[in-house]
Parts: sequence; C-alpha cells; structure tokens
Amino acid sequence: MAAALAGAPALAADDPNAVIEQLQKEVQELREEVRDLKADRSDAEAAETQDSSLFGMEFLRAKGLTFSFYGETKYRFPESGANAFDAHRFVLSPHYQINDWLVFNAELELEHGGVDDSTGRGSRFDGEIELEQFYVDILINEHFNIRSLGIDLVPLGRVNLYHEPTTFYSTERPELYREIIPSTWMEPSVGIFGKITDTLDYRLNVMVGLEDFSSSASGAGVTATGGMRNARPRLRAANENALAYAGRLHYNGIPGLDASTSFYITEVQGFDRRRSLLAAWDIEAVYRVPRTGLELRGDFAYWHIDKPENLIANNTGTASDDVGDRMYGWYVEAAYHFWPEAWREGRGENMDLVPFVRFTRIVTQSDLPSGSVRLDNGTANRDFLTAGLAWFLNQHFVLKADWRHNLDGSSASETSAASQDYFQIGAGMFF
Repeated sequence: MAAALAGAPALAADDPNAVIEQLQKEVQELREEVRDLKADRSDAEAAETQDSSLFGMEFLRAKGLTFSFYGETKYRFPESGANAFDAHRFVLSPHYQINDWLVFNAELELEHGGVDDSTGRGSRFDGEIELEQFYVDILINEHFNIRSLGIDLVPLGRVNLYHEPTTFYSTERPELYREIIPSTWMEPSVGIFGKITDTLDYRLNVMVGLEDFSSSASGAGVTATGGMRNARPRLRAANENALAYAGRLHYNGIPGLDASTSFYITEVQGFDRRRSLLAAWDIEAVYRVPRTGLELRGDFAYWHIDKPENLIANNTGTASDDVGDRMYGWYVEAAYHFWPEAWREGRGENMDLVPFVRFTRIVTQSDLPSGSVRLDNGTANRDFLTAGLAWFLNQHFVLKADWRHNLDGSSASETSAASQDYFQIGAGMFF
C-alpha cells in the first residue's frame, strides 16, 4: 500500500485512472492476506482443541518440554588383551517447565550398549541402565533456589558436573575423575543454589554418604586400587543414616577464566562398626588466553581420611590394598585451538581442531599404617601422560584420538583397564 501511494504522483501526471486501478489492486491483495491469516488462526485453534490431552504435542510444547542428549563410542587398542569397541554411553535427558518457577530435570543413561538378563548362554550385552538425575528446581530468585529431594550429581569438581564428551578433549574423562572423584557420581540429595554476585554462584547439597561395605564384598569400599570409586553407595540399599554435605563456589569474573572450589564431607561405618570421617576438597580452573588459541586446565583434589585403621580395607588381612590417611590427585593440561580463519567457511565455519597434552598424578596410598604394603606396580600410585587430538566438526559433534601412557606401569597394570596403556579413537556428541 505504501509503495503504491509513493508511486501515485508519478502516475497521476500521465493517467489518474492508472492510480485508481493500482490502489484497488493493492486493497484486494490486502483483503486476501487478511482472509488467509484468519483461516490459519482458525486451523491452529482447532488443532489445539483436538490435541490438548496430557501427551498431545501442543500441550507439551506449551508447557516447555525439551530433551537433550549426549553419547560417546570408542574403539581401544590396549597394550594387553584384545582390541575392543564400546558403545560407552547413550544418555537422554528430559526437561519439563511445569510453570515459570518449577522446572523438572532428569537423566537416564544406558551404558555399554545394553542390558541382557538372559540365561543359558553368554550375554551379548553387559551394560547398565542408570537414573543419574531426577529432581525439580523450585525457582525463588536469582540468589536462592531449592532443588527438591531426588537424585543429583555431587558438586565436587568440574568434570563430575559437566562430563559431556564435547566438554573435554580426551577420549576418556580425565584420570582424576575415576578413583579420586568417581565420576559420574550421583546420590539421593536435596539442595539449594543461586548467585552471590554476577560472577560468583554457589551450590549446597545434603546427600547420602559413602559406604565402606562389608568385608564379604570383595574390592568394595575405600581401597588402594579402587580409591573412592567402589565406596559409592548402592542407591536402593544405601545406608541413609550416613549423610554427606557438599558444596561448590563457581567464579567467572575474569575474561577467559572459569574456576571453582568445592568440598565434600561424610562419615562411614567401617570394620566392626567403627567409624571414619572422610573429607574432600577440590580446586580447578580453565583459562582460555584471550585473543589466542591457547587453553590451560588444571585440577587438584584431596581426601583426608580420619582413622584409616577403621576402614575395612585395613582389616582384611591383605595389606596390599591398605589405605592411609589421605588420597589425592591432580592434573595439568595444555590445549591449542587450531583452525585458521581462512578455513571458516562452508562446512568448516564452526569446526575446531584441538591438540592437547595432559599430565596426571593419582595417589591412593599415602601415609600408610605400619605393616601395610605399598603398591609400586602402577595399580595404586600412578602418573599418566595423555596426548591426543580432538576434531570438532561443530560444537555438537567431535571425533577424538589419543594415547595414554602409565609412567609407573608394570606387568600388573597391563591387565587393569584403569591402569594400562592404550591408544583409543572415539566419537562424542551433545545437543
């Protein structure tokens, strides 16, 4: 209409009837557009009426149901044993906005390809199905919010909270997040969270604590070869009188820097019902040097074990799995984001190529009780060197390859998947 009127004076100088015809044509087109819009709205209202059931798509869309996913597959060439493919993780996460102040979150993980309970022959699958998160966030204000009773991740260390395969560069999660911080570590929990300032936020949780299982459970509990990994409680059979308290402070007030410090404290019942206090703290940081491709990462985690003589591992008569009054681990990593600007077009627009190298130290036997046997065969105290390459085809999909070397390895560590050398390739996705 505006275009027609703008051109009217020029037409009027030649033929006034042409102006009238042009205006009539524009009015008719506008009438047709309005009629089409009314018809579209009627159709949409009818569809909403027909599809307003609990599981109808219009209902779900209006209420804010979304899904996220991450997964990773790997192929390993170990120093000992057969090469192996692993469909390691397939994780589906539903999120549902009940209203503007209640938000549901969950995470369901299928590990190692599937679960098969058939008998009479060897199973094709030997995986697990795990409910790793399950809670509702009650949003009050930016400084104080409540996370309902449910299942939540222990807020100890960055990788335990953010462990999707596009958030780290190696095919496996950093070695620190196995025996020292047993990722993925989730527990029955209730908590609070919020901002302290625009650059500092917090989390506090009360959770089910670790367990030092009965001596009949071989390898379970706090041990030298398993660290804290096998002390994670069995969710249904957990000793819920043994509570834990955990918290995290996260800071991102400096350009390129993202850092946090966190703690965890609990008391376990060990040998002959004697108790031992376990307390951990972690400090970590990621720094992307501004205007460069250089990225630096570091993480340090430390466990204090009060009265280690009360732990079952120190009372089994097998001194080689004894633990002392502390466990700790740390790593430093350097990576470089190499993807020239000249390549950032077409399919290469969002690609990134990241070579990295990481040094890790894991110590599960320190300050041992008298009579204990220190394992120097690369299965307890270990140093790892890991180097590799991550090729991000975009921010949601990555191909990886790396080589890990146990600097303290021996014939004993060759047979341990957690301790042996390997070359591995993998693919990861998160969207």
